[in-house]
Amino acid sequence: MPVEHREDGALVFGYLDTNATRHPRDSVLVRTKVRYHAEMRSHHFGLLVACDVVGDDWVQVRPVPPPVPTTQHLLGLLLSGSGTLEQSGHTMKLQSGEFVLYTGVRPFQLELNGPYRYLVMTLDAATTSLAQATVGATADTRLSHTPTGRVLAAALTELAHSAPGLGPVSRREVGEHIVYLLRTVIRDVDRGHEQSPLFEQILEYLDRHLAENLSPATVAAAHHVSLRYLHRLFRDRGETVCEHIRRRRLERIRRDLADPDLIHLPVYSVAARWGLRDPSHFGKLFRAEFAMSPRRFRDQVLDRE
Repeated sequence: MPVEHREDGALVFGYLDTNATRHPRDSVLVRTKVRYHAEMRSHHFGLLVACDVVGDDWVQVRPVPPPVPTTQHLLGLLLSGSGTLEQSGHTMKLQSGEFVLYTGVRPFQLELNGPYRYLVMTLDAATTSLAQATVGATADTRLSHTPTGRVLAAALTELAHSAPGLGPVSRREVGEHIVYLLRTVIRDVDRGHEQSPLFEQILEYLDRHLAENLSPATVAAAHHVSLRYLHRLFRDRGETVCEHIRRRRLERIRRDLADPDLIHLPVYSVAARWGLRDPSHFGKLFRAEFAMSPRRFRDQVLDRE
């Protein structure tokens, strides 16, 4: 990875923004007590990019703002050693096996006590809704300690160890799973861990019927509750019924578009399989959520560009 040694520290870039030829978005200034040296290995998991960093000495990391305004949402997992992240008035102490969410476009300070191993992942290409959710979860100490947070930490730990042995298809699929699991972790923190049996039944019903014509009225009738009560169940958990249905449909479509076994199906046919039958409307929804057209997403994730 490119490293420029300067009087004020080492400028490191290109470890996440691996395709940038100018103005990389991942530039950081690393200060150490000795000349900076670390082993860095980048991995692509579909549209997610991660870098596994291993070092022996204490480091202090701060972002270098890029010349071109951008967004950068980061997930960091400490695999060994200890550390501290400070951002936006929040401070989180990190122990081995804990992860943290932060953004690279606002000032932060990450300190790692060596010897350390740190896995950092950029979430920019995941989904718009996930990127928005991570803003409110910056340096949230609760994330690693929820049941789903511990599952995510275990999955990321195994991913770091197993990444070199994964094939292209497995990498893409694992990337999708990480995105879905992280969204679940953030929502668990926001809503607490209690879940009513009725709400569980409604979620299962929606997943079984995504390909059909769904409306809040039909869902309420199927579960013998009032429309007002149904809306309250979802509102208490941070989204509307229609938002949930739309998100789940888009997740299924995105998954199928990334499946090489379904490459023979046109994009609009994949969308129709999950209840979005208007190609124009579907295209707008997909762009709003994933910041690219469904065709471009398929070409990019299947390496057809």
